[in-house]
Amino acid sequence: MFFRHLMCALIVCCVLALSLPDAQGQQADSLGFLKIETDSLRVHILLNQKSLGYTPLPIIAIPAGKYQITASHPNPYVWGNLDWQDSILVVANDTLTIRPHFKSIVTIRTIPFDAGVYLNGELLGYTPLAIPLNSTSDQLLSIKKDGFQEQLIRVSELKDPSLVLHLVRNQANWELAQASYQHQRLTKKYYRTISYGLWGLSIITGLSTVYFKDRADDYYQQYLVSGSLQLMNRNYNNARRYDRYTYISLATLQACFGLSFYFLLKSLD
Repeated sequence: MFFRHLMCALIVCCVLALSLPDAQGQQADSLGFLKIETDSLRVHILLNQKSLGYTPLPIIAIPAGKYQITASHPNPYVWGNLDWQDSILVVANDTLTIRPHFKSIVTIRTIPFDAGVYLNGELLGYTPLAIPLNSTSDQLLSIKKDGFQEQLIRVSELKDPSLVLHLVRNQANWELAQASYQHQRLTKKYYRTISYGLWGLSIITGLSTVYFKDRADDYYQQYLVSGSLQLMNRNYNNARRYDRYTYISLATLQACFGLSFYFLLKSLD
């Protein structure tokens, strides 16, 4: 009996010994590796809001899967410096290299204001403007305004989060822009003058419409009580004549009102 129990114990130990490497192999097969590279030292790294420590970090073995990674900005006390975040997928038996790119909010003001800000040719908005930029990027900012010289700024050379630019006039373009502005201003003034004139004409034609309608009604009433055929025909013809005046005046009123509204909209473009 003793030897039987001893043999059973030996068999169980052998089975466990043989199965243990397989379990370890299965666990190793489910691991991926994360490598984090940063230009700055002492960057705090968090994985799913849990701290991994500060860079430089060794390659980290973690279970394969999706994660949310955060790298704190190395200079977090300056306004506008933003932490870097991203969603990553760690694949088993593979190394994922992460290179955080930190952004800072840069405020751009120009004198005069309302200049277009372009990043690699894409319009971002008009000054004053606050935009997040990758502080280590070699991208070019272009500041453009009609009548002024274009200014180019490399993002990596920005040292101050608040940028104030005094734009320099381009004399030829400035004169052309001024001429265009004066032309637009005179054109709008011309449209407004026409609109106001048509408004006045609308009022006159409106009063005329009321007057002609009253006269037509008066002649029609006289037609109804006329005592002779000659007087009846005269009053009837007068009533028809003033009715025509009424329709003409009403059509003129509608046309003047529509055109005045149209030219008013043109003056606001």
